[in-house]
Amino acid sequence: MGRRIKHNSRDVEELARLMMAEAIGEGAQGMNMVGSVVANRVEADCAPDFKNLRNIRHAIYQTIPGTGIPHFEPVLNGTLYTQRPKEADLQRARNLLHGDRDPRARMNLWFFNPSPGQKYRAPCSPTMPRSPMTKFDFSHKNHCFYVAVPGYCEEFYR
Repeated sequence: MGRRIKHNSRDVEELARLMMAEAIGEGAQGMNMVGSVVANRVEADCAPDFKNLRNIRHAIYQTIPGTGIPHFEPVLNGTLYTQRPKEADLQRARNLLHGDRDPRARMNLWFFNPSPGQKYRAPCSPTMPRSPMTKFDFSHKNHCFYVAVPGYCEEFYR
């Protein structure tokens, strides 16, 4: 379980759309893992990467510091805006916002797909690209999941 994140219906829909855009081909578990990471970022509230993310939309539209480039590929390429969540997708997002995180992704703050658009996943790197304060934790289908190195984001890893 994680912390409940204050939300409204727009937050639920946007989280559901992001989860679908990132991981619809990975089933409910893959979408839950992706959504857990996004919710974890709001809960973490640690500098420099996740400080002052006050709600789920802040996390979804967050940019890489100093670049203006969105963290999440679906925001960058526009696939976030083409998703049409069904009630099951919205309920999945609601559950995450109520604190019901995927147990395996409960401590993850990063993920990425090293082979977007491919039928295979390239090997996961030991650290998240552009995020040297990370270490590989596990993979699930097309995505690699990462946790912080010891001493980073201690507020979240207590």
